[in-house]
Amino acid sequence: MHGVQRGKFAVLGLGTFGEAVAVELERLGNEVLGVDGAPERVEAIKDRISHTVIGDASDEHNVAALGLDDYDGAVVAIGEDLGANVLCTLALRQTGVKRVWVKALNSAHHRILERLGADRIIHPEHEIGRHIAQALTYPYMVDYIALGSDYFVVELAVTPAVAGRTVEDLGLEREYDVRFIALKHGRAPTYDRGVRLEEGQRLVLVGHLDGLQRFGRTL
Repeated sequence: MHGVQRGKFAVLGLGTFGEAVAVELERLGNEVLGVDGAPERVEAIKDRISHTVIGDASDEHNVAALGLDDYDGAVVAIGEDLGANVLCTLALRQTGVKRVWVKALNSAHHRILERLGADRIIHPEHEIGRHIAQALTYPYMVDYIALGSDYFVVELAVTPAVAGRTVEDLGLEREYDVRFIALKHGRAPTYDRGVRLEEGQRLVLVGHLDGLQRFGRTL
């Protein structure tokens, strides 16, 4: 992507979750190192990311040898072994890597990771579950980002119910206390509130859950 600096990231643990993270980071233009103790997992991904290493990521000497001092971030994606996950996190905290994100197995594990100084703790199943529930409840919602305190950025599909109207016509701020961010259509978004809405476009909005829900019921 033009203007976006290529980052360097390590993904330790190349199971289903770790593989998905590593491949997507690479697709987004980053340099990615994948590490796993299982040769078959490394073999399966080696042609899709920049670098791979077969090694035990819970061994501090192995982690130190990876040379992560100038890396922008590392993701601990070891999900089947709590002890290995914790030891890998500890080892990464001893390196110069800028950010350490860790997959948590449960709430007790989450508390341990907080004490170890993980920069972000991930609960993939919980987050995906919430996302699926939101999508099932609001079928016109394409994507969302939770901002905390029940505030969200949402991407909604333009439906026949609002097609032909303008953003101004929707009364977003006046009636729902929801803010318009952009209208997406193709590659380039538009910020013009006067453009006529068409099916296939996507509204990007920000607001409190209550207002977004009320507006969503009009679609």
